[in-house]
Amino acid sequence: MPLDPHRLLNLELPVRRYSYEDREPMLYALAVGAGATDLGFVYERDLKVIPSFVQVAGYDDSWLGAGGIDLQHVVHGSLDIEFFDCFDAAGVAEIRTRIAGLSDKGEGRGGIVHQLMEISQRGRPVANSLSSLFVRGAGGFGGDRGRQPDAVAMPEGEPHAVVEVGTAANQAALFRLLGDRNPLHIDPAFAKAAGFETPILHGAATFGVACLTVLKTFCDGEPSRMKRFAARFSGPVFPGETLVFSFWQTGTEIRFRASAKERNSPVLDGGRTTIG
Repeated sequence: MPLDPHRLLNLELPVRRYSYEDREPMLYALAVGAGATDLGFVYERDLKVIPSFVQVAGYDDSWLGAGGIDLQHVVHGSLDIEFFDCFDAAGVAEIRTRIAGLSDKGEGRGGIVHQLMEISQRGRPVANSLSSLFVRGAGGFGGDRGRQPDAVAMPEGEPHAVVEVGTAANQAALFRLLGDRNPLHIDPAFAKAAGFETPILHGAATFGVACLTVLKTFCDGEPSRMKRFAARFSGPVFPGETLVFSFWQTGTEIRFRASAKERNSPVLDGGRTTIG
């Protein structure tokens, strides 16, 4: 069924408050691949929060039904996050959310919902997150509307760095404890009905793996240096696969893509991060 522009663009999404202890940022770090030696992200003493934790603080799929969208047909399309400050190690975040626009991929194909979140803490802005949700079979509603993610091409030539990162067989089971309990990531029958051979890793988890990899490779593990982080999800990741990241750096901008080593299949592209 095509997306209903009037219904979606007129949804009133309430301001939400996300209260958390230091347990949640530490669990998030473990769920995106941090190890026992990454003390800055997994130890409560002088705890640092991985910037992409914003997706946990802001996660909310309760509006999908009101928007006429079936969860089984939804996969993450892209994320683009601008950071203004670091998250507190524990505290309360205020989240303002709106549907920023829709994109039509054509009748019988997909429709894309662009969701904008503005996150603040203690009266200060922390991050803005533009999330694109791909709804299979929901195109044909009548063209493009609203804000679109930037298209990002990879530079020519050999990458400046190539980094391999393994994922764990239980990584999706761990990541869902942070809030996104879509059965697509745990239930084999649900995953098969959605068109996948087995449950897949959350796109937000793959995004978090990429964010942590950039922090460790280019930012000396310091979250305050990351000003922007964005990528498009170009294919599924199956828990247990190895991700191969290719990075190109020009000054303060880093572009990247990633593939699943075992299948030589792209999983992230159009990656862009700005560091300070």
